[in-house]
Amino acid sequence: FVGFNVTFFTMHLTGLWGMPRRVYTYPAELGWGTLNMISTVGAFMIAAGVLVFLLDLVRNLRPTLVGGVGNVWKAGTLEWMHSDVYGVRSVPLVSSRYPLWDQPRLNDDVVAGRYYLPDAPTGYRETIVTSAIEATPQYVLRLPGPGWTPFLAAVFTAAFFMLLTVKFLVLAFVCGALVIVMLVAWMWNSDPAPSDPVHIGGGITLPTYVSGSMSHSWMAMIVLLLVAGSLYLAFVFSYLYLWTVAPQNWPQFVGALPPVTFAVGTLLIVSSASMIAAKYELAMEPMRRARLVVLVVVSLMALAAALALDVDSHWSTGLRPSSSGYAAMVYMTAACNSSCSLPCW
Repeated sequence: FVGFNVTFFTMHLTGLWGMPRRVYTYPAELGWGTLNMISTVGAFMIAAGVLVFLLDLVRNLRPTLVGGVGNVWKAGTLEWMHSDVYGVRSVPLVSSRYPLWDQPRLNDDVVAGRYYLPDAPTGYRETIVTSAIEATPQYVLRLPGPGWTPFLAAVFTAAFFMLLTVKFLVLAFVCGALVIVMLVAWMWNSDPAPSDPVHIGGGITLPTYVSGSMSHSWMAMIVLLLVAGSLYLAFVFSYLYLWTVAPQNWPQFVGALPPVTFAVGTLLIVSSASMIAAKYELAMEPMRRARLVVLVVVSLMALAAALALDVDSHWSTGLRPSSSGYAAMVYMTAACNSSCSLPCW
């Protein structure tokens, strides 16, 4: 951890001082030598740590024990509990940081299925969702099964980033679009229709579907909003930084805002209003599915139209994202607006 921070924190400083990426040599008078030497020391620290790990791995390498991996270290944490390709036989109840030490029969009880979810009461892959603080069981989450979609999502994700490094932009963005398609197809099965409550063991019966603030989707949306907000803050910081180091690339605007600005704003308002209306439609009983679909489609189309109109208005003036830092930030503005709008639906 120390080596990692010594290496990369100093790289942040050299970057702020103007050092570009992928540079192996530079004039001494630029003043980057000391920080780069510190980064080099940190890199050797990381390499030394990896070497210690590899040596320890080779020294302790041994065949798998009969019936599972086995607790070869006599450790006290759950990762050394008996498991197979499917995971643990049942979900244990623990009350300390080192349950394998404090509960000597825990491993045998888990293997015998004496804890929660010893079988598959829903007939699917499943796990227990608990409260965040007390770990109280709240509901059974049914998980997607095996398939090609997660594998293809991983392949296209790797292809997307590798193609970007060699600047095959069109093919990279095609792979990026395929990643989204594969992820949507994969996760579509992670939200099955509600079914009857099931018995998970220990005299506990749990529902197999919840919505609202108790759902894991609620917290996932909060995390997504935080990620979108952090991206936007990073964009604002980048804008202000480039404005201070390269003010000559910033044009001097005179006069009123162009009409396209108001058109883009109107489309974004229509998109948000349609999604808010869809939210209330979803909560109505009985839910009118056709009207809900229309509202969602209108919201997405308005958002896409706003993005296209915004980008086209800049492109038609001859502004290209590679011409200057200002131009790059202009096009990044459209991307940030879209990424921050997507969590709203």
